[in-house]
Amino acid sequence: MEMWTIGEDLRRQRQEIDQRFDYRYSQLTHGFAELIHLGLVDEAALAELAEAKRADIRREVSFMKRRDGAEE
Repeated sequence: MEMWTIGEDLRRQRQEIDQRFDYRYSQLTHGFAELIHLGLVDEAALAELAEAKRADIRREVSFMKRRDGAEE
């Protein structure tokens, strides 16, 4: 039984990693927002992106902060 629990934990962790580090072009805005939200990337590192793209990322980070605040 313990082996199944370990397997389920590993599957869940793999899923979280796959979602967090999804580098498909269509997911880059979300990926950067997630990394900024987690404190793994500073927004200043994205200075070379177009302002519109940075604004999208800031909106998503703001949403994540509100979402996490609501969960507490």
